[in-house]
Amino acid sequence: MNPELVDKITRKFPDVAHDISLDYNVFFAPKDDYLRLAEFLKSEPDLAFDHCSDLCGVDYLDYLEVVCHLYSYKLGHHLCLKARVTREEPEIGSLTSLWSTCNFHEREAWDLYGIVFTGHPDLRRILSDDDQPGHPYRKDVPLENDEEWLLRDEKTAEDYGLPLGWERSADA
Repeated sequence: MNPELVDKITRKFPDVAHDISLDYNVFFAPKDDYLRLAEFLKSEPDLAFDHCSDLCGVDYLDYLEVVCHLYSYKLGHHLCLKARVTREEPEIGSLTSLWSTCNFHEREAWDLYGIVFTGHPDLRRILSDDDQPGHPYRKDVPLENDEEWLLRDEKTAEDYGLPLGWERSADA
């Protein structure tokens, strides 16, 4: 992305920090500017970010981060948008109204990290069971086989089409 466009973004949003990582321009938005900046990135004709290729959560112990990769098919440039939320209040605005691909990405970030995307049309688990306690990718999840987190397999070997008498090894 050319420097004039970077300057246009940072002038419009003075609280947004800018950095370059590998070949990506990375913009760090305060939580309150995140949705407004995303709307600007999509609607501004010089930017025209028409595709969200990825959105995920990251746990840094002290805070959680939302990382979003945007691409403009029309203009051929890309960037990374990041925003931090606290572990105590992990809420941020949903981008589903801007890019429909964010629907499943945000559901995954909520399921695995507990980041709540306000305004999301269907924020429910996508990878874990509905009764799964907590959020499994958070770093405060116990690593040992805590009984609360341990999943039980109620099926028999026959249910899986295995021969009678087959025993599962202790390592499995």
